[in-house]
Amino acid sequence: MLGKKSVEQINAKISSIIGADMLVDGSIHAKEAVRVEGTVNGDVETDGALIISSSGKVKGNVKGSSIIIGGSLEGDLTSGGRTEVASTGKVIGNIRTKSLIVDENAVFQGQCIMNAEGLTPLLDSPANASEPEKTEEQKEEEQKKDNNNNNKWNKR
Repeated sequence: MLGKKSVEQINAKISSIIGADMLVDGSIHAKEAVRVEGTVNGDVETDGALIISSSGKVKGNVKGSSIIIGGSLEGDLTSGGRTEVASTGKVIGNIRTKSLIVDENAVFQGQCIMNAEGLTPLLDSPANASEPEKTEEQKEEEQKKDNNNNNKWNKR
């Protein structure tokens, strides 16, 4: 569970609040911390912290330096630091973060990639990296091996 001191520090620095009765259709970009208590249909990107309160809902991708999910997120999450899914939180999507805390009774459906880089794009991950281009010599050598293997089977 997130310590009281950390929550107070983040709350003191929040510069933008999407109120509980607000509906935002479109993307949000901010330099400082953002708190979502209403509904956002679009991406939310901030250089600071992002807090989705228990009444908050986001349908889109989110990106921030640290992220706390107390409400609902349907989309991918990218954090350069710490990510917490509180007991009232629900994340349907992939998470890429430096560190992850999932409280008891929280919902998380998706994949999680944790690494020191945090904000590196998903396309750069080793699972998505393509094989290096082979030289002509390597291709010829593989062709020779394949031909030799085929000849062995054809002789039998």
